[in-house]
Amino acid sequence: GLGILAVREDEAAAEATGVSTLPHKLAALLLSALFAGLAGATFAYYHVSYYPELAFSPHWTFDAVLITFIGGVGTLLGPVLGAVLYVVIRDVLATSLAQVHQVVFGLLFITIVLALPGGLVDAVARLRRVRR
Repeated sequence: GLGILAVREDEAAAEATGVSTLPHKLAALLLSALFAGLAGATFAYYHVSYYPELAFSPHWTFDAVLITFIGGVGTLLGPVLGAVLYVVIRDVLATSLAQVHQVVFGLLFITIVLALPGGLVDAVARLRRVRR
């Protein structure tokens, strides 16, 4: 826990205080690869078949970036929260505004980047600090 945080903030300072950085960096790499692998396996299972032209289209890249920005960059909870909200909003918009739902997502992305640069997780944290 604290070792990974120390390595994230300042690798040289963490090493100077006696924290072995290599195991912590490897643990972070393995953990992120685990989640990426689970996401890829879920994607493959959900789509049943694999079409490279669909999997690597800009649409999927935009979705991943939007999900991350909705929830918040730099946190573990942010992309999870962003994915849940994205799926709910996408399903509601796809059924009610089928013709323009991608335009609405574009506007949502612009609004979040300008109004909530840290995402929803950062906005909630700021609200908690203000209330105290």
